[in-house]
Amino acid sequence: MASKGKILIVDDEPMVLKLLSMQVERLGYTTTSAVNGPDALALLEKSPFHLMVTDIIMPQMDGLALMQQAVAIRPDLECIVVSGQADLAIAVEAMKMGAINYIQKPISIMELEVSLAKGMERLTLLKTLKKNQQELRRHRDHLEQLVAKRTAELARINKQLEADIKARKKAEKEAEQRRRQLIEADKMVSLGILVAGVAHEINNPNNFITMNAPILHRAWEDFLPILEEHYRTQGDFPVAGIPFSEMREHIPELFSGILDGSERIRKIVFNLRDYARQGISDMDQDVDLNTALRAALVLLANPLKKATDHLAIHYGEGLPPVRGNFQRTEQVIINLLQNAYQSLASPDQPLTVSTGQDPKTSTVFVEIADQGCGISPKNLKRILDPFFTTKRDGGGSGLGLSISAGIMEEHGGRLEFNSQPGKGTIARAVFPMPAPKGK
Repeated sequence: MASKGKILIVDDEPMVLKLLSMQVERLGYTTTSAVNGPDALALLEKSPFHLMVTDIIMPQMDGLALMQQAVAIRPDLECIVVSGQADLAIAVEAMKMGAINYIQKPISIMELEVSLAKGMERLTLLKTLKKNQQELRRHRDHLEQLVAKRTAELARINKQLEADIKARKKAEKEAEQRRRQLIEADKMVSLGILVAGVAHEINNPNNFITMNAPILHRAWEDFLPILEEHYRTQGDFPVAGIPFSEMREHIPELFSGILDGSERIRKIVFNLRDYARQGISDMDQDVDLNTALRAALVLLANPLKKATDHLAIHYGEGLPPVRGNFQRTEQVIINLLQNAYQSLASPDQPLTVSTGQDPKTSTVFVEIADQGCGISPKNLKRILDPFFTTKRDGGGSGLGLSISAGIMEEHGGRLEFNSQPGKGTIARAVFPMPAPKGK
């Protein structure tokens, strides 16, 4: 018959030890004996036991001390303590230390059998519990792995979803920008057609003025001797309600003013028609910045005159031509000028426009400095963004500087801004000098 379990029996009385061993073996267990605590600990070091039955009162090491050290060696060992003294305090102490039962001598075979069975049952339950705990721990670890894996997957999906949403919003924003740019471009095309038609209509009557004014001037010079003779003999007489003696001095000035005005109309119409010309994409022109600035100033002469009484213009000498497109360069200058004079709150505030070159950086530039309201640092970071404007109520589209920045990139140049709120702004359109021929 198979053994029910391995039992270590410890008692310092040989007869009691032998008798107890025989009783335990009759109950179907395998026994090993030790007459003192140190021998018992040595046996425990060598091999495991299911239960230990130990006397309490022993000379070298009492049963309680043995229990403490035995469990340190074999944590799964179950202990039953035996004593010939009916001391309740000892029993309580033994139970506190982990003993599963306390048996008083003389030992009852039935009590011993119940205690051993209880101990083995407890071992089985503890073993099952440990196995279940390990299984539970394994399932918990597996579940944590699944949760961690699923969490990582959800985090990845969420991150991808956020990226997709961000990309979609960006695409929608870009689509809206393109839509509005197309609307503005369509407006510019329509404006170009309108300007070309208006220029043609203005040119026709202006040509009559340009051609006929010199003829009238020559006719006046022919009439003047006759009128002078009449004045000498007959005295002063009215001409258009003004005495001839005064009118004869002003009429040459009137003819000169008519011719100057006609020439100014011709230049404005020419620049308008040139500025609004469609399909200009030639980027291989030699552009003189001074000429482009003069053309822009002609177009903006009236708003500039209304905006400031202190317009200073300085043309740099010996500027090398810029490689690019004249109309696009003029468009950049016009946008910068418009922003500058629109920032002025009073005609007393000055506006300075200049061209120049910087040999150190091999660049030429148009610089426009105003003493207007200035730009806040927050807005200065965004002024080149499409559709950003602080003049929405005044009809600003927010495309002028954005388009200008794109034009400067086409020319290999850039826009620079230096501004202080309340003190004004310095804007520069910086172009690279063309490489010397042959290089």
